[in-house]
Amino acid sequence: MTLASTGCDDWCVPTPSAEPRFEDATREEIDDGRILAAVAYLPGLCFVGFAAAPTNRYVQFHARQGVILFGVEIASWIALAILGASIGRIPFLGLFITAVAELAVGLLLLAVTVYGVAKGASGSFARIPFLGDGIEKVPF
Repeated sequence: MTLASTGCDDWCVPTPSAEPRFEDATREEIDDGRILAAVAYLPGLCFVGFAAAPTNRYVQFHARQGVILFGVEIASWIALAILGASIGRIPFLGLFITAVAELAVGLLLLAVTVYGVAKGASGSFARIPFLGDGIEKVPF
């Protein structure tokens, strides 16, 4: 089946995106942006990369993942505050469940942060599982 037989004209042919991919960053961009890429994963400092290196694709890649991780951290702590205010009021069992949940979420977020800092400092384009696929949707 050809394009002509389906009634499809040139609009069916995929055209390459005008915006370059993050993974196409040059070696110079990677070397210049390692520190900012590592800092992008620290809570609240993810916006530094957007301001300090707006044209560096390597920094932008990690800053966008940092923004998503920061959003997940905020949502997690809000959910844990709600858990503590509701279930945490149950004597002993509620406090235990809340403490275990806070410890588990805190350690998980710490592990993801350390992973991101290590990958940013090493010069690799590693997407964080479940979060890294959304970096193209970050509006800035």
